[in-house]
Amino acid sequence: MVINTKANQPETARAEVLLSLARNAAQQDPAHPSSKLLLELVSLVSSLQADQSELRRQAFREAVRGLTNIMRSRQIPPEAPLASMIPGAYQSVETLALEIERTNAPQPVELSELRQLRQKIKTASEGSDEIDEAIRRVYYATLFSRHPSIEDILPPGSPSRSLEIAAFLVEKVLPNGWWTLGSNSVNVKEPPAAKVGTWTGDNPKAESAATTPLTLLAALVLTLIETEKKQAG
Repeated sequence: MVINTKANQPETARAEVLLSLARNAAQQDPAHPSSKLLLELVSLVSSLQADQSELRRQAFREAVRGLTNIMRSRQIPPEAPLASMIPGAYQSVETLALEIERTNAPQPVELSELRQLRQKIKTASEGSDEIDEAIRRVYYATLFSRHPSIEDILPPGSPSRSLEIAAFLVEKVLPNGWWTLGSNSVNVKEPPAAKVGTWTGDNPKAESAATTPLTLLAALVLTLIETEKKQAG
């Protein structure tokens, strides 16, 4: 069985893809007269995006502080979207408040952190709270550094044990991407294999792990590693 999904393409995701393509084109032929100009344009646009992102993050942090205080004082207006989430899947105001506070992941994700997480996922025999904690940290630090939104808060549950939550996470982190998950061969006893692409023309490496949720997460982390390496190079 193969599951394939492609998310919407918001302007921010399209911009990131175009910047990546421009950067790669310039690096492939650095001697070309236009390569220097391309890199300068990429640097300028990236700097402008970073300034805007920081303003959004600061505003979001303030909103989170106010929102969690309102929630804990039980003053959520009944017509507010968050009101329908309680008791709902989160079961309690405190649980949802803690999850919202997690979105303020202040430190960016380092390449070494991604590599360590990939190793944990690939060597695990099943999902675990430790992997969940690490993947949620990567999710919030990656996604909320770009365009923080309450709508992107992860649902309660275990990403490393739930394929539904793992898929939700992948599609949010790479809204312009795609993923596949299925058998690696006709031998059903072999572990599943997954690929996660950043855009339609991407050709990522396949990844495997002990369970389907872990496999999809491993493929996502591998793609994030490869993307980080390209940007750093």
